[in-house]
Amino acid sequence: MKHTSPTEFEPPRSASAPRTAAIVIYATLALLAVTIPQSVVNWLADMNGNPVEDSALRGAEVMRNLSQRAGVATVYQRARDIFIAISGVEPD
Repeated sequence: MKHTSPTEFEPPRSASAPRTAAIVIYATLALLAVTIPQSVVNWLADMNGNPVEDSALRGAEVMRNLSQRAGVATVYQRARDIFIAISGVEPD
């Protein structure tokens, strides 16, 4: 067993800065895709059709349906409705 002085601790090992940034960015995008799933569906629907984008669109539609059934998207939808009512903007 190694006995050390409490004042001589090793600094904690940390992940590299780009790795940490990538994790934060992808986690944020995943959270947005779950909470505002319609945006991903709209974005993919506006692209030119090819097999990869069609598969991604089907996946996004499944995610949107699951999010709506779970009630996750209702918070965003309610906030959007309030914003539209306050601003007087016509919904799309």
